[in-house]
Amino acid sequence: MRKIILCTAGIFFSNLVPAQFHFTDSLYITTSDSVKLFVKRSGTGYPVLFIHGGPGSNSYYFEKEGGDVFSKDVQLIYLDQRGCGRSDTAENNDYSLERVVKDFDEVRQQLHFPQWMVMAHSFGGILATEYAYEYGPSIRAMVYLNCTVNLTASAESGIKKGVELLGNNQADKKYFFNDSISIFQRWGDIFNRLQKESIVYKLMFDKKKSRDYDDSLMSLPFLKFVFAQKLWSYPEYFRDFSQKTSGIHCPVLIISGTRDYTIGVDHYKLMHFPDSKVKFEEGGHALYLEHNKALYRAVAPFLRKFH
Repeated sequence: MRKIILCTAGIFFSNLVPAQFHFTDSLYITTSDSVKLFVKRSGTGYPVLFIHGGPGSNSYYFEKEGGDVFSKDVQLIYLDQRGCGRSDTAENNDYSLERVVKDFDEVRQQLHFPQWMVMAHSFGGILATEYAYEYGPSIRAMVYLNCTVNLTASAESGIKKGVELLGNNQADKKYFFNDSISIFQRWGDIFNRLQKESIVYKLMFDKKKSRDYDDSLMSLPFLKFVFAQKLWSYPEYFRDFSQKTSGIHCPVLIISGTRDYTIGVDHYKLMHFPDSKVKFEEGGHALYLEHNKALYRAVAPFLRKFH
């Protein structure tokens, strides 16, 4: 049986809060397969589900690094995916794509939203694409913030930029551009090399202190990263989701960072939503942190349009 466990009083009165007050609450929603998911609501406007990246990270980074700016205009629904952040792990060990996107819609139903918007970041683009493809009527509009819809293409971008950052020497080129080695092994290896050189931040951030701040948040002891480990056992996450974008007909705003080499500066070209608009923002993968005001100006009018 599905149920909601309240963490703060007065949750059922959220729709009665005047718009000039900032409403915030936290709760746990138990899914149909008995996994307790952490949910936080921030703001009083139209509901927007935030789908975090990682893979297997949590919604905490987005909220604390500037993403909550959008709660001035909408009601942000922060959800930690199963096995992530403050949510529970799955006792049945089900971390399949089908189950994860089903979680999204069960949360929507239990919060009694006929529809909502979706705002995804990074790996969240794959989850958002599958969710919209399978549960289209649930979604009014979507925002893709530096999102991937093809992990292989994003890995290729990271490897190419990583080799450049390491100096474009022949030994690195011979290994990292060797297609006989798994691309995801090479992707992990390039991150490790760049980490040793203290320049891995250049794939994602404009400044090293931004990476350091992000790392400090992700090292907090109350955050889980179980899904991040389990995901590699599910081949469906590594498919090319770009084809499915052409079958998603709600309005979509695509935000592309001009220096986001983790996703790929041209990755937006893989997205074929019938009703979409692309906006380019100067910066890397964490625009909400390093270029917060510019990102807000780019996204807020789109969010207000669907109130």
